[in-house]
Amino acid sequence: MSRKQRFLETLLSTRVVAVVRMSQAVDLVPTMQALMNGGVRIIEITSTTPNYLESIQALRNSFGDSGIFVGAGTILGVEAMCKAVESGADFVVSPVFLPTMVRACVDKGVCVMPGCMTPTEIYGAWSMGADVVKTFPGALVTPSIYKDLMGPFPGIKMIPTGNVNESTAPEYIRAGAIAVGVGKALAGEQMILGNRLDEITRNARKFSILVHTD
Repeated sequence: MSRKQRFLETLLSTRVVAVVRMSQAVDLVPTMQALMNGGVRIIEITSTTPNYLESIQALRNSFGDSGIFVGAGTILGVEAMCKAVESGADFVVSPVFLPTMVRACVDKGVCVMPGCMTPTEIYGAWSMGADVVKTFPGALVTPSIYKDLMGPFPGIKMIPTGNVNESTAPEYIRAGAIAVGVGKALAGEQMILGNRLDEITRNARKFSILVHTD
């Protein structure tokens, strides 16, 4: 089984992606260990985080093939995608649907999650070969919207970000999302900078339970 296939299986089974967006460079290895201790095995580091490529590489070097998957978020073009993959990113995420980037990822066998808001964007990205569609912003693509989207798009794998907390996470799953991307409610910047690793582990455990509650 390819690493891409293993990543997708892990996404479907664990249902949580930790989305980390920092204003300063920081060692994220302890954060990843804390997340893993709570059952979260997938982390996305946004390109707006200083030295994010180095962070991706450090996590891949530290955790190797242990079942931890690292992605690059807020990717806005083919060049940035290539740099992220070269640094060891298992998947790339964008807040927008860029056909050129989706096509390049498909050609390279890279797992891609383009950001979409409308039904037209969602179907367009999926038909081009997107592995998962990121619905964004979450404040607009709510759990109730997911229920409507599942009617015409029952086979499209979608994951929300930007509106995910303890209340909405299980609602998104029940409405049809395959997983959720969780930011500050899981591993916020102040938690990471304050080295509040036990809190991050507790949050990871909590969200891991919430997304598996039918």
